[in-house]
Amino acid sequence: MNIEILLGKTTSHLVPLEGTKFLLNQKCLHDFLKLQRDAREAGFDLQMASAFRDYNRQLRIWNMKAQGEKPVFDDQGTQLDISLLSPKEIMFSILRWSAIPGCSRHHWGTDMDVFDARTQNASEVKLIPAECEGNGPASGLHSWLDSIMSQDAAYGFYRPYRTDRGGVAPERWHLSYHPVSRRIINDFTYSIFKKNLEESDLLLKTELLENAFELYERYFINIDLP
Repeated sequence: MNIEILLGKTTSHLVPLEGTKFLLNQKCLHDFLKLQRDAREAGFDLQMASAFRDYNRQLRIWNMKAQGEKPVFDDQGTQLDISLLSPKEIMFSILRWSAIPGCSRHHWGTDMDVFDARTQNASEVKLIPAECEGNGPASGLHSWLDSIMSQDAAYGFYRPYRTDRGGVAPERWHLSYHPVSRRIINDFTYSIFKKNLEESDLLLKTELLENAFELYERYFINIDLP
């Protein structure tokens, strides 16, 4: 697998989703459009809140959170005061909701965050659990996705962060195209993971490198399967 694809440093494998600003891996575009069409027939308007995200954008997100310029949240979605945390605690808090630059599944174009545009405006989407559960505006869409996935008819899409496995917090809104993403994650070895840390201009780099193997196992390859 092209290392530039793994790290989010190329768009050569991507195609635009017509009528939007989003880029997708060309191998999943057809099945996403089919899923979107079937959702519409079921009464939902399945749209993306995010899709491909390149390395530099992920780096900005990470560094802004590490220095307190962007909020960091706990498991309940409450903003943390990072001035009260050690560098290691800040690192683990960020990792519950944000990937290390170069290690985000959004780099591959196979993963996307979705919402129901029938009940939410894109500008209002926060991508928090309350939107997808109970009386949340996207709960109906996700119940429909549950039924589709349970029938093994989700056109290759599944939720890699369906349950809390002690790494990334559950993200019901996050879908991944398994036929391609499974091959990418299999090629993304620990040596690639560590080298990316060593060569990146990251804040909290010392803490990341000191805990590199745990982070690889707990936050990167520790996912739910279809």
